[in-house]
Amino acid sequence: MIFSLHKRTIARIRSARPDATIPKHLAYVQWFTPFPNTIDDAHFMYRIRHAVKDGQRVATIVPVSTIRRSVHLIPEFGAEIPSHWTTDNVLDECPAFFVNSFTDKHTYMTVY
Repeated sequence: MIFSLHKRTIARIRSARPDATIPKHLAYVQWFTPFPNTIDDAHFMYRIRHAVKDGQRVATIVPVSTIRRSVHLIPEFGAEIPSHWTTDNVLDECPAFFVNSFTDKHTYMTVY
């Protein structure tokens, strides 16, 4: 999710910390595990999971300017796709994903 802070919120921050740098656009980011040392033998892609700490998914708010690029995640379906998975809930429901490094040449070069 990409968002901006309300003017009143910015004013409160500036009154408490006049030297604070406040980005115009922020993003809510859920983190995933680092790439493993090897790619998956069947798919030739890295397999990742949601990063979890103390039983909760790890998420932060970051300035949009710090995001370098997005990645395409492919759900690890297994033998059968669960019928309750939809485009709206698959990121929450699926336990593991493959990072698709074949979407374009820049992703391929970045991931490999």
